[in-house]
Parts: sequence; C-alpha cells; structure tokens
Amino acid sequence: MSEFKAHETPEGEKLRLAFEGTIDEDVVFPPVDASKFKTIVLDLKNVKSINSVGIREWLNWIRPLAEKSDFVLENCPKAVVFQFNMVEGFLPARSTVSSFYVPFYCEKCDKEDSVLFNVGKEIKAAAGKVEIAFDVKAAAICEDKANAASCEMEMDVTEAKYFQFLKR
Repeated sequence: MSEFKAHETPEGEKLRLAFEGTIDEDVVFPPVDASKFKTIVLDLKNVKSINSVGIREWLNWIRPLAEKSDFVLENCPKAVVFQFNMVEGFLPARSTVSSFYVPFYCEKCDKEDSVLFNVGKEIKAAAGKVEIAFDVKAAAICEDKANAASCEMEMDVTEAKYFQFLKR
C-alpha cells in the first residue's frame, strides 16, 4: 500500500491542495465541495509516480470538480507532465499549468537534475508555439563544482513531445 497525502489550505475563493506520494490504486483524493471555490490550485511537486489505475482515479476525481472550478497546476513533476500529453482529460479544459519540472542530464558527469519552468517566464506558449525564454545550459548546474565548467546539462526530453500540453 502506497502513501498518498493531501494537504488542504482554503484561501477565500481559492483552495490549495498539495499532493504527495504515489497516485495508484490505493489513492484516496480528498472530497472537495467545488461550489465553494472558484479556483483549485494543485501543488504536485511531491507526487512521485502515477500508474494506470491512479490515472483512472484522478480522472474520476477531477472531472466533476472541473465542471465547477478552474484549476491551476503548479510544480508538476515529469510523471504528471507525461500524463498531460498522453491522457485525454488528465489536464481539464478549465485548467492552466503555471509551473512544471523539466529533466536534465549531463553525460560527462552522469548526473540528473530537474529544473522548474514557470510558464510565462522561462517558457512561453502562444499561437501554438512554445519558446524557451532563457539559457537552458545555465539552468541546470552540475553538483560537482570541480567539473561545473565542463558540465553539459541538456534537456532529457524531446521538446516537441514534452511541451505539447502547452499548445492546447
């Protein structure tokens, strides 16, 4: 049985939910009265993984809420971004993604890193086009300070596929 936790913070007409753990067959999403909240902010930073049954549970939980409330998803990890791009309805129509993590890798150092991209700042999407708005190589820094100058962190995803959800 996996551990899943949801931390709720009501803020007037906005509800902040921070999820942590694994979204799988054991997930129990919190009951939410969407009529009380204009916006629901989901902080997904600490979601570790999601499986196919977890996807079904997510869809069953979010669909009725998305009919009444807008969603803002922030700090979305790679596992969640993959679902945005593969599963119809995983990212509801009345939702926006404010920030998400992009995986990086340095072949020389054999190091992995994830860099937070804020939509509108580090990455911009308009008219079906996505533009990275900063120096990608400077974003992910190798932890090995002695080799940092020779570090060549690169995005460890196919940009056209990974950023596809931004074009909707």
